[in-house]
Amino acid sequence: MIFDSIKNKENYKEYGTLYQILCYLDSLAPGELPVPGTVLTPNEVFCNPVSLTSKPEEECIYEAHRRYADLHYIVRGKERIATADVKNLTETVPYDSDRDIAFYSGKKAGSYLLLPGDFMVCYPSDAHMVAVMEEEPGHIDKVVFKIKMGVHGG
Repeated sequence: MIFDSIKNKENYKEYGTLYQILCYLDSLAPGELPVPGTVLTPNEVFCNPVSLTSKPEEECIYEAHRRYADLHYIVRGKERIATADVKNLTETVPYDSDRDIAFYSGKKAGSYLLLPGDFMVCYPSDAHMVAVMEEEPGHIDKVVFKIKMGVHGG
């Protein structure tokens, strides 16, 4: 898992795919969301804008993927994302290979507050619970990148 700010994108120059994504995000105008289905590398790196309302942690659930890593980038609002190793959780909804997702329950290992300009990369071993509110429910606009595992520098 990686948790950082777009301001530090130069730290990732040696990580080709990740750096490409961060440069793309940094090229967007403040507050701008990409067009749904934006593709940076066909069949390997794509993203969608996501708008949601955060909610209490007890209403959220862990998810994890096997073929893709997720990069969550906050454009507006604030979102808490909890993480845990999938090996330490209980699978509650079996893996769906068509959607590349399974759902889990259990205790968090960490919790991170993402503000505009912050990003988090969750690899397949990183179950992540998204949309967790901080003090009260709030609107979030973010970009979620899907990065196919095995892509050089991802």
